[in-house]
Amino acid sequence: MSAGAGNQGGPTAPAQPWTPPAAAVGVAIGLLVWLTLDVALDGPWHQADLALADWVDTVDLRGMTAPNAVLWLLTQTGGRGTILVVIGALTLYVMRQRRVWQPLLRVVVTLALLTVVVYALKVGLGRTAPGSGDSILYVDGLSYPSGHSANAVLWWGTAVGLVRTYRMPGWLVRACTAMAVAAPILTTISMIALNYHWLTDVVAGLALGLVLLWLVNLLFGTRLGQWGNAPKPDGLFGRGRGHTRELVLRPGARG
Repeated sequence: MSAGAGNQGGPTAPAQPWTPPAAAVGVAIGLLVWLTLDVALDGPWHQADLALADWVDTVDLRGMTAPNAVLWLLTQTGGRGTILVVIGALTLYVMRQRRVWQPLLRVVVTLALLTVVVYALKVGLGRTAPGSGDSILYVDGLSYPSGHSANAVLWWGTAVGLVRTYRMPGWLVRACTAMAVAAPILTTISMIALNYHWLTDVVAGLALGLVLLWLVNLLFGTRLGQWGNAPKPDGLFGRGRGHTRELVLRPGARG
C-alpha cells in the first residue's frame, strides 16, 4: 500500500518505518569506535583534521559575508532548534490527523537518548573546535562529536519514520525523505567549510546519528511502539473530526 493509500478510507495499519540495514549499522559502530579512540589517543585522523582545517582557514569562507550567511543557513538543516520546531509541528500534525499520542512518545524518547549520548561524549572528551587553533582534549570544548551531524541523520530519519508509519500524504513522505538524504550532506559540508568542526567530529556525528536511529527503531519495534496508538474518539484537540478511520495495529508493527 502506498503512503497515501490511507486516504481511500477503511481500516489501515501503520507501515514499517525505514530502518538502517544491519550492515550499515555495524560499519557505523566500528567507525564511531575507531574515531573516538583516534581522537582520544591522537591517532592518524588527527593529521587529516589539522590539514583540512588549515586549508579551510586559507580559503576563509567564514570571512566572506555572502558565503558565510549561506553556509550558516545550511548548518541549520542539522540545527537542534530548527529541527525541533519542524519535528514538533510534524508531530502535532500526525497526532491531530490520526488522533494518537504515540508520535509524541517517540520524539521525547529520541530527544532524551540523543541528548544523553551526544553530551556524554562531548563533555567526556572535552575537545576544542578548529577555531581554537588545535585539537585539545579534556578542557571546556564540546566539539566531538558534531551534534548537528547527528541531528541531521537522526531527526530527519525520525521524520521519515513518522510520515511513513502513519501513512501521511505522498508529498509529505517525499519531502521528508529528500531532507533525510540532503540534510546530512549539507550539514557536513557547511560545518567543515565554516571550520565549526573537525572532519572527525562530523563523520562521528553522522555515524552516531545512524546508530541512534537504528536503536530508536529497535526500541519502538517492541511493545513500546504500541503505546498510544489507539485512536481517541474525541480527538486530541477537542471533538472528533467525523470520519477519521481507525488504525489497526498488526502484531509487531513499528510505531
